[in-house]
Amino acid sequence: MARISQSHLNDVKRYLDSQLERIEGLKRLVVEAGYKWEDFPPERKANVFAIDGSRMVKRLSGAIIYAVSSVAVGEDILQWHEIGLVSPYKHVDERIRLHMEMLENRMGALTFELKNADLILMDGTLSGSIARPPAYLESATRHFYEEDKIGTINLVKGFLELLDSEWDKWKRALDKEGVINYSTVMARREEVFELLKPYVVEEELVEKIESDPNYREDFIIFLEYLEYLHSIDKLLQGKVAFVAKTFYTDDIIKQVTEGKKESKHALMPDVPIIDSISKKRGYMRFRYRETRKWSLPEVIKKAAGDKYLQRVMLLFPEEGNPVQSIQPAYVRFIENGVIYLLEAIELDDELLSAILSVSEDEYIIPLEYAHHTVVIKKQEFDTYVDAILNALIGEDRRYLAFLRYGREPLE
Repeated sequence: MARISQSHLNDVKRYLDSQLERIEGLKRLVVEAGYKWEDFPPERKANVFAIDGSRMVKRLSGAIIYAVSSVAVGEDILQWHEIGLVSPYKHVDERIRLHMEMLENRMGALTFELKNADLILMDGTLSGSIARPPAYLESATRHFYEEDKIGTINLVKGFLELLDSEWDKWKRALDKEGVINYSTVMARREEVFELLKPYVVEEELVEKIESDPNYREDFIIFLEYLEYLHSIDKLLQGKVAFVAKTFYTDDIIKQVTEGKKESKHALMPDVPIIDSISKKRGYMRFRYRETRKWSLPEVIKKAAGDKYLQRVMLLFPEEGNPVQSIQPAYVRFIENGVIYLLEAIELDDELLSAILSVSEDEYIIPLEYAHHTVVIKKQEFDTYVDAILNALIGEDRRYLAFLRYGREPLE
């Protein structure tokens, strides 16, 4: 093993020393602002399930193949696995991430329905899911919406109705088998526009989208995001909490230093300051700051009306940032333990008590089990993909032009 460079060690030490010098002043401002570390309520036994997801990607010469998985762990285990193939067209990494998160949301929602769960625990944050609009969102539909507002709105409504019609099928499959092991992304089905026709009057618009490959792909990408919002809306029908292990929120520090001389020293996450205030188990509530405002595309808002995506719509006020609809807190489950970020739509004692009933030592047992259960191992993924590729190439050698792997010579 290489010897540690003294220069590297000194650089890290200088950074940490400079941060430590600022803690006392920032800590004082946090306490004076009324933030305090609170004791947990008594734990209450509850039927709690935890959801986690995983993804793996392999880039081929003419396509990208990937796997996404989601599991629910509680008194039972439910699983959802999909293999997908996308062209290297636009925003591939973000689309694969959304696919994984969509499966997590669906799994949480269906677990709530099937298992009568008191609480669904999600790995990650809700704020991250709704506060980062995909870069492509507006451009994908603007052309059609400006040209035919009514038609585009009806198409969006039709797609949401199509998703609702599929929901019961997924629910029955998960209830019967405990696992879904086939593609469920409606937006990527080759026949998606044919499936939409019974739900919309404006078949001419559908045919126009289909006629141009670029329009078609852009609209499919937009429908994928709509499908993702649909999954969040379904998830929020139950009592849900989100737990993040890695985060760099600084909302408390930014709020207490605003307009003060200490603001120049405020480039620090909240956690080191919170940790200096108390080492006890417990939690600290706070509110997210008003940051960059954004809203859903007009076509989605118009299509939602008073019938569709009602829980999602509540997250997006006419004015203000959607994360203001979320109640966050920093939590620690044992003395001197790691601090986590907890989010919920309603963060009350009942929710905290239910989480405590399944926490042990520093973390939450079902979330830990879900993490270990869902991880897609690279070697297993590569072996599975190779088997698929060999079967395809054995069937038709012409597939080889799309399915070669650029790193083959290095492995």
